[in-house]
Amino acid sequence: MLLLLLLAAAWWGSGERVARRDAVVAGVDAGVASAPLGDAVVARGSSVPASSASAPAVSMGRGSTESSDAQARAALVQRMKADWCGFGAAEQHRQAAAIMESASGGIAGREVIAELNRTPGAQLMAEAVVQVRQRWATTLQQRGDPRSLAVAARLGGADGDEAAARARLQALAHTSSDPMVTALALQWPCKSAGCRNIDAAQWSRLEPANLQAWLALLNDAPSRRTQDAYVLERVASEARYSRSYAREFAALLFSLPQAEAPGLLYDAEMQLIGVAMGAWPLGPSAPLIRMCRAGIADAALLQRCEAVAELMWQADSMLERGLALSLARDAVTLRPALKARWEPRARELEAVRHWNSSVWELKQAPARETMGPCDLSAEFRQHLQANVAQGEWERWRTEMRADGADEAALSAEWRRQAGRGLLDPLPAPQPASGAR
Repeated sequence: MLLLLLLAAAWWGSGERVARRDAVVAGVDAGVASAPLGDAVVARGSSVPASSASAPAVSMGRGSTESSDAQARAALVQRMKADWCGFGAAEQHRQAAAIMESASGGIAGREVIAELNRTPGAQLMAEAVVQVRQRWATTLQQRGDPRSLAVAARLGGADGDEAAARARLQALAHTSSDPMVTALALQWPCKSAGCRNIDAAQWSRLEPANLQAWLALLNDAPSRRTQDAYVLERVASEARYSRSYAREFAALLFSLPQAEAPGLLYDAEMQLIGVAMGAWPLGPSAPLIRMCRAGIADAALLQRCEAVAELMWQADSMLERGLALSLARDAVTLRPALKARWEPRARELEAVRHWNSSVWELKQAPARETMGPCDLSAEFRQHLQANVAQGEWERWRTEMRADGADEAALSAEWRRQAGRGLLDPLPAPQPASGAR
């Protein structure tokens, strides 16, 4: 998931500062995690380099100028909509860049995100996303199988009635034996009275071999710690793999009718799929890491935590493999003999991370400098499809090796920049400024 956020952010253009770029992506994702997928309005695939054509800013002042401002805004919206690839996407990027430049310290807080959401480009994208979401939900409902119906509900339904869509999803989960339907229902519970949400334990009953099904039961509340210890014991004895269903969800979306040519609807599709992949939740890792760290001296607990780490290491997510090494780090600290198994894995992940974030990005930069906004969006789609088809980890590892990369050198450079290896103990927290 994390890699997809960074990959999506990379399409914002080379002129943007990384901190600002990632802040916008993170801020938008935070706002859509519990909404019908696609309600984010800052389109990742539609952003372009800052050197692209732009139009004068539209004043949104009040008083006697309100009418003329509204007319100017409406005219700008129509121009952007009529020529999205030639003008609209570039103008949306210019609007977002101007807002971010004026933000204090370049940080995208709630007020900045709200301002981004009020831009003409955001209005257009929100409308396009609704169109795509309803079109896809209609197609899924026509397919009629439980998984398609569940995904249609998770998209908000063809009619856009969120409360009804949540209720349909919960009802489906109560009757379906498909664990993906349950996983979707756990993401999107009902908020209204009269709707019965499924029990989180249903997933592990349906799919006891899935690590993610058990992790869905974890909770960081002190009152649940006895339950958490039981969950960890069941994971060690029953789980055989880790599957969150993010990849299956994205594959289903890619199987739906897509826009025939790049444009506004094409970018809206990318927003829906990008948000789905970037904001997909994994089982809670904080209580798991806390529990393993607190009881690391317990030989039985240590064995269970390492078993969880082994399952996470087999997942196709870069984030999950990073979590595996977080768990292994504590085990290696107590039992140095385990380092022989985990050190090669740490170096491999370090190499893939550095190749992906630095080497691969540098190789793409010259071509992107000459790409138009819709070309960038088409490239983004291709990369998302490759991640879904191959799995995120396997895709990047395969490309790195096909490039003839020196993995030892890449790992060494990653460690030089980070100041430590992934298995090295974390640095001690620094005292707050002014502390005595």
